[in-house]
Amino acid sequence: MAEFVTYRLHFRAPLHIGERGVGLEATRTHVPADTLFSALCMAWRTLYGVEALEQDVLDWFTEAEAGSEPFLLSSAFPYAGEVRLFPKPLARLGHLEAEDEKAFKRVRWVSERVFAALVSGEALRFEKKHCLNGGTVWVSEVEKAALAPWTDDATEDIVLWKEAVVPRVTLDRLTQASEIWHFGEVRFAPGVGLWFAVDFNQDHGDGLRQRFEACLRLLGDSGLGGERGAGRGLFELEPVREEPLPEAEAASHFVTLSPLCPRREELAILLAEGAAYELMPRRGWVTSPEAANLRRQMVWMFAEGSLFPRPEGMRLGRLVSVKPERCPHAVWRYGYAFPVGVKK
Repeated sequence: MAEFVTYRLHFRAPLHIGERGVGLEATRTHVPADTLFSALCMAWRTLYGVEALEQDVLDWFTEAEAGSEPFLLSSAFPYAGEVRLFPKPLARLGHLEAEDEKAFKRVRWVSERVFAALVSGEALRFEKKHCLNGGTVWVSEVEKAALAPWTDDATEDIVLWKEAVVPRVTLDRLTQASEIWHFGEVRFAPGVGLWFAVDFNQDHGDGLRQRFEACLRLLGDSGLGGERGAGRGLFELEPVREEPLPEAEAASHFVTLSPLCPRREELAILLAEGAAYELMPRRGWVTSPEAANLRRQMVWMFAEGSLFPRPEGMRLGRLVSVKPERCPHAVWRYGYAFPVGVKK
């Protein structure tokens, strides 16, 4: 089982990651890989300059041969203590029975032991009593016992994070009239944060990883996600680990742990029999100083947890251009798969 470099982010402030909704009320509880990649690129530019960003990172994704990319990212998912969470696969894997279908549909995250059993094709039975955090997280009995310190005394539920809609006030620049608007944010409990995995290309040497981690530390001090100017998204980088990911041997399919935007010629392979996926629109603002008032072009991507047939020897996905018309520089969205083998 291959090991990957994993990073854990312990947040010192609430987090806002834009979600589809009215205004800014909606927020995600994880950071998609394309959002993380964009933030890292801006930090790279700040620390090392535009030319270094292009030479160290972007040119390898856009101009070099497939397989020469400097690194691949998973999305950043929640963790609590030593328990990592994964997106619930979007297909029934193995021999899975559910005592309560409505409760099963509410689950968004599964623990590492549950995920490992699912991708290996083991027989599992979903029981509502093994759910926590408002029914959105499904864990094994052993992991639930390990998460007992996060039990809320009022509800007796294990609560790892809470989402809140916070009222804010803005003033009209001309009339000074006040107006209330609302902002969604996630607050993680102590000892809870986000983790993500990176597959570094060893051909690029140790210097690439050192620069990567310097950019992560800069993001920790400047913030990740929205409303960074108000102190949101600040985090501390915990000690770096090298850990395996659950994966089935001799896998016929894979689950992606990052949003995927495939090349045109890859679509026929991915959408063969047995695929199960969710499409999500990805949009947002350009964050560079030259074009911070421009919206990126929207692109549709396959969501984390999507299941596809596994082609041998192919690195699926690409950087897709989302450059607005009036933008003076290229704008890219990260869309590479981070595959985990599945025995279906």
